[in-house]
Amino acid sequence: MKIAKGILTGIGCLIVLSACSPGEQNTEPGGTSVTTSTEIGTSAGQSGGKAYEGTISGVISDSMCGKDHTGMGELGKDPIDCTKQCVERGAKYVLVEEKSDDVYNLSDQRKAADFAGKTVTVAGHIDPAEKAIHVHSLKGK
Repeated sequence: MKIAKGILTGIGCLIVLSACSPGEQNTEPGGTSVTTSTEIGTSAGQSGGKAYEGTISGVISDSMCGKDHTGMGELGKDPIDCTKQCVERGAKYVLVEEKSDDVYNLSDQRKAADFAGKTVTVAGHIDPAEKAIHVHSLKGK
């Protein structure tokens, strides 16, 4: 029963985040299409638990370590290298929010790779209940 509930919750999150408005389309060199939002402004914590469009700041980490790399021994002493190596071993890039230390899954893994271990601001549709962000843009601080 718990497995079915988890699957349904995950599907619900995908449905909510897939309804994300497309915003403006920009093209990066090489023809890669990037979506950015034009109506960002809500800060984290103002949604009452529902998905909302806004910005959130924190550090790009990996889903295995989250906010704490110390469990990785010597490798954990360098969060950038630790994050990159954990992702190479199957973990996903995540955002560790700077105010609450909440860990959010990110829809754009390729863009997050450019900022492994660094502080960023992510704009997009944020689902605080599912701890997921449909990334519109990701910028270093």
